[in-house]
Amino acid sequence: MNLLIDANISWRIIKILKEHFANVSHANEINVLQPAKDIEIWNFCKNHNFIIITHDDDFEKLALTKGFPPKVIILKTFNKSTVELANLIINKKEVIESFIFNEEQSILEIY
Repeated sequence: MNLLIDANISWRIIKILKEHFANVSHANEINVLQPAKDIEIWNFCKNHNFIIITHDDDFEKLALTKGFPPKVIILKTFNKSTVELANLIINKKEVIESFIFNEEQSILEIY
């Protein structure tokens, strides 16, 4: 499972998530011109088999217009600390794993 955390979420979350997810990276680490545009992140994830985790509804629009891969996990939880977001993602690990292997779903919303 390859997860890419979008730039709109703190890079500090990576350290917490790496204990629970084998391969998690941040958008500021990928090999594209920084700051990365949404479409560049989308294409990187598509080409490198990553799932995007974001707060950005623009990725939902991309998923609906372009299809998948990549799949998109949208966090509908604003005003939470990095630790709170990390704990939410960790607590939803089984849901995320199920979503990844579901061949019909392209978008997962987490509240």
